[in-house]
Amino acid sequence: LDISEAEKIVAVGRGIKTQADLALARELAQAIGAQLACTRPLAEAGWFNVKHQIGLSGRTVNAKLIITLGVSGAVQFAAGMRGSACIVAVNSDKSAPIFDIAHYGLVGDLYAVAPALTALCRKEEAL
Repeated sequence: LDISEAEKIVAVGRGIKTQADLALARELAQAIGAQLACTRPLAEAGWFNVKHQIGLSGRTVNAKLIITLGVSGAVQFAAGMRGSACIVAVNSDKSAPIFDIAHYGLVGDLYAVAPALTALCRKEEAL
């Protein structure tokens, strides 16, 4: 599925330290039935195909839900997702620009928040 048509997206940015750590984002995406997407630096690093990059130099998305993990919210990225219905941002920097466009923001370490969100989503699904 093309991310520009996805209803739910988990997007990761430079807050993800290693490729192995992408498993945290994948698990959250699977728990909510979302597509995995990225910012330009991760596509340029070869961690993702550019078809999964959100932004002016990537894809524009209008998802019902986007959860960003470790995304600063650069203008180019924000322009690619601004039309989304619900943006949830997770970032350890309370001054990150992503919080200016997010509907909900969680200031915290994505390495603690992502597993907690995944567990919560799986718990809700089991009910």
